[in-house]
Amino acid sequence: MIYEPLFKLERTGVQIHYYTNVRKYNPVHWHSAVELIYILNGNAKIMIEGKDYPVVAGEFVVIDSNQLHEFRCRGESMMVVIHFSRSSMKNFIPNLDEYHFRCARAELQKGQLEAYLSICEILKGLPPLYVMHPTGYRLKSQAIAMEVFFELVNQFAEIGEWVQKPEKRENLERLEEMIEYIELHHKEPISLESIASHFYLSREYFSRFFRKNMGVTFTRYVNQVRLMHIYQEICNTESGIMELAENHGFTNYKLFNKMFHEVYGCTPREIRMRRKKA
Repeated sequence: MIYEPLFKLERTGVQIHYYTNVRKYNPVHWHSAVELIYILNGNAKIMIEGKDYPVVAGEFVVIDSNQLHEFRCRGESMMVVIHFSRSSMKNFIPNLDEYHFRCARAELQKGQLEAYLSICEILKGLPPLYVMHPTGYRLKSQAIAMEVFFELVNQFAEIGEWVQKPEKRENLERLEEMIEYIELHHKEPISLESIASHFYLSREYFSRFFRKNMGVTFTRYVNQVRLMHIYQEICNTESGIMELAENHGFTNYKLFNKMFHEVYGCTPREIRMRRKKA
């Protein structure tokens, strides 16, 4: 499922994950929580609301609640991802709805670099806890995350009514249904006409609505979802590449190879060969 509701947050409203990625790709998605991605090594490109943000080792980027974003990493990388539940954080900051988070190295305003680097230093305390697992490491990890959120609120939050307009909330709810449908049926020959009919919309309206709100055409998004699943199976199974492409809905093998190279920076066969050598 592309949309991630993140219901299983810790009692503090903070969830911390550590990832090791090799050519990781996540199509456009969103979260109800505020997300912080901190790159330990390697690099990544994160598209937020249609704008690309390159992030390298030692840097982080913050993605606010319900901001559409896409994650892409063409090499190897390690990262820490922290989710902050807005509803839980309101127990500590009752007026949190007045704050909108915006923080990326590429968009720092004059005078913000010192605060940004200070947060980077705080984040450096997380990996040793994860590796060493000292008694109470979860407690210390949560404390570090809470300190980071404190700094974000005071240094990188824009004041203004955050609560979304009913129209935006309704659009996200409708999009959630659409992408869940795509996830469930991506192996099938989904046409624009068939999915529009499923949601009782005209072909033209569905096409405009999807592209306007997702920042990508319906057809391209479906193929991106297919690529994500195919990549996982190339890495974890011995099935033939053409067979995998067909099983996940690609009928045009030339298009499959072209899109795969665009997303992952290499051919499917190269991925399979590197996996065998490893």
